[in-house]
Amino acid sequence: MKREFQIVAVACFLLGFIVSGFAQESVPIEKEPMHRIKFENEFVRLFDVLVPIGDTTKYHLHLFDGISVRVSDAQIIDEEISGEKKPFDIRYGMATFGARPSPLTHRVINSGKSDFRNIFIELLKDKTAPSSKPFPILSDGHLILIDNDRVRVNRLVLKPGESSKMHTHPMHGLGIILYDSRIELIAPDGTIRNLEPKAGDHAWQNAGTTHVIKNVGSNVFEAIDIELKQ
Repeated sequence: MKREFQIVAVACFLLGFIVSGFAQESVPIEKEPMHRIKFENEFVRLFDVLVPIGDTTKYHLHLFDGISVRVSDAQIIDEEISGEKKPFDIRYGMATFGARPSPLTHRVINSGKSDFRNIFIELLKDKTAPSSKPFPILSDGHLILIDNDRVRVNRLVLKPGESSKMHTHPMHGLGIILYDSRIELIAPDGTIRNLEPKAGDHAWQNAGTTHVIKNVGSNVFEAIDIELKQ
């Protein structure tokens, strides 16, 4: 009986050690060192994530739906705290939506031969019933990648010298730049803003923003526009 009690006690201790170990390893996403907050408002929180070759993030907790915009080619392994592992082949410019019906604790292992960079945007507003009102498309040239009850995600590509049409952003949203560029933003009154965004930079757009985007550089301009429906 005494030996059985000792075995049970040791088992309980080991279980407690394992559980406490997991608790110590897991941190809120904003405390994970490779997730750097670059922008935050009442609608979104944007992280610039950089995992160097051969490195691994800490286990961290996701609570909100989110969008990932890949700013690198990479090979990664997604490992949940339960031990389940999933390999992913990341391609530059990919945009993905992740619903979060329940909390997720995981870490990211860079298993490839290049740094892994990801712009991750959390949607901070609670999910509500889908709106019945239509959401006009931004303009010709914006290719829709994702369209669900929370977001619409578009890709805009402009060759050197090309311009978008004059367009209005009907919803609040974010633009993510994929490549170093030189552009002009032309307002309806003709006012011009000259910008030189870098790969991974972001721009917040208030609903109602209206402009033309002109590529005045020597590189292709490519951006991912994330429109918030809720």
